[in-house]
Amino acid sequence: MKVLLRGNKKYMDVELYTCYSLPLRNYLRNNGMRYKLAALNPNSKKLFWVYIKTKELDELLDRWSASK
Repeated sequence: MKVLLRGNKKYMDVELYTCYSLPLRNYLRNNGMRYKLAALNPNSKKLFWVYIKTKELDELLDRWSASK
């Protein structure tokens, strides 16, 4: 997901990663990654966490996928 954030009269193009998996959220947290927002999906009523996409997050997601 890509969004534009406005701050200090400038816009930043930011990619976000949405996580619906509690085990994955725990894995990311245990590896030093912190989410920016937790919310409830109004349709499914499932809790999800939003992370800003970074190289570090991508590497952790690759490691998570490889371990499955």
